[in-house]
Amino acid sequence: MASCQGSNTGRRFYLAEASLPSKLVSYTLWMILKFSRLLSVTLLGITLLGGFLSACATQPAAPRDTSTAEELYRSAKRSLNQGDFLTAVNTFEVLGARYPFGTYTQQAQLDVAYAYLKQDEFDSAIGAADRFIKLYPRSENVDYAYYIKGVSHFSRGGSTMERVFPRDMAKVNQQWLRAAFGEFDTLVRRFPESKYAVDAISRMAFLRNEMARHELITAQFYYQRGAMVAVINRVNYILEHFDGSKHVPNALALMAGAYESLGQQDLQQDTLRVLQSTDPKHPALQS
Repeated sequence: MASCQGSNTGRRFYLAEASLPSKLVSYTLWMILKFSRLLSVTLLGITLLGGFLSACATQPAAPRDTSTAEELYRSAKRSLNQGDFLTAVNTFEVLGARYPFGTYTQQAQLDVAYAYLKQDEFDSAIGAADRFIKLYPRSENVDYAYYIKGVSHFSRGGSTMERVFPRDMAKVNQQWLRAAFGEFDTLVRRFPESKYAVDAISRMAFLRNEMARHELITAQFYYQRGAMVAVINRVNYILEHFDGSKHVPNALALMAGAYESLGQQDLQQDTLRVLQSTDPKHPALQS
């Protein structure tokens, strides 16, 4: 009997020892899970704190209340030259609010327009330039205000990817191109001696060709669908508004084809004669 009890005691002791590793594993897993939750909460707190500190760091520092107009302007100009356009705009606006009159405030209005342009905030850039034109119509820098407006319209619809893959200007909103052309045209007519006139003329030539190409693409679309009257109307629009464009010869050739399809041989021959005088080596004349 005694041996039997000893045997049972040994078995109980063996079972107790056998269950010890499983309890230890369970406790270890529990500690790991607890530590993981604690670590997750800690990391979340660090992330939120970092985001908060980063947001605070990006907020432009408010200029001192005692800053003079010159100090404010120099501070804003320094931010502008460093590419910190948000701080520059903020400081320029403080300058305008504290010192609404004066040379620095006048120049700041143009610098604000430039800063908005660099941030691709084209409506704000145009608005700032318009305010300058209304407030200082006799300023010697009015030409620059018109230039800013033209470049803002010209740049609409662009993106960072445009530096790698240039956009097709003939396919963007043509109202933007016409508005840009109008501002550059005003600049060149009113201020022919402006230092921005040369670039404005170059951009106008480019815009003229792109707008003509847009009309030509539309005319070709109509031609492919047999809408010959619409083709003729489009080509006439090109000849009226974009005379001198490099796309005029192709437009004339398309018009001649439209007249031929309509059976109007006389008008076709008249169009071909105009094409002959415009581009004697055009392929349409070789057939």
